[in-house]
Amino acid sequence: MKLKHIEVFNAIMLSGSVSAAARILNVTQPAVTQTLKHAEQQLGYALFVRDKGGMKPTPEARQLHLRAQKI
Repeated sequence: MKLKHIEVFNAIMLSGSVSAAARILNVTQPAVTQTLKHAEQQLGYALFVRDKGGMKPTPEARQLHLRAQKI
């Protein structure tokens, strides 16, 4: 993962939504969505389950978040 992917991932983990992550990072929502999609493609698995209430982290995302916090 690139640092940009980690920043977007962390912002989504903290905020719970793509739109809130975009506000935190001062970028557009489509930019956050595209970066997340690219990160998930590189990793080969989904990081979030998307639903009406926001983004729910997968078990893999929770493990990754523990490691990403150290960065």
